[in-house]
Amino acid sequence: MQVLKRAIKPQAYISFLYIYETTWGNAGDICLIRESVANSRATAKFVGHKIQLALPKGLERHNVAGFPVIKVAGNVGEGHPKEHPFEWEAYEGVTEEIAIAALKPWGYKLIESAD
Repeated sequence: MQVLKRAIKPQAYISFLYIYETTWGNAGDICLIRESVANSRATAKFVGHKIQLALPKGLERHNVAGFPVIKVAGNVGEGHPKEHPFEWEAYEGVTEEIAIAALKPWGYKLIESAD
């Protein structure tokens, strides 16, 4: 018996900036949501950049406004994330390629890893 591997088909995702208040100030995450999921209900509007990605299932571990999202990278600067565009760090479990693809439309860059 031969195991057949199927290629993952690219899907449209929306890369959006999610800004929220913390006890020490504002924080921000770059998140991905499948466009089909974002358009499934008219209760929330996700404004961001459309990108095509071929991602495996199971990366959508977080919820924003009741929708499953992938938190890709977090801003490590103090204050509003747009004031620190070069201080982004990929979350655990997210590959560098996915993080770069999600950050690129925003003009943001990842912090160099210390490896």
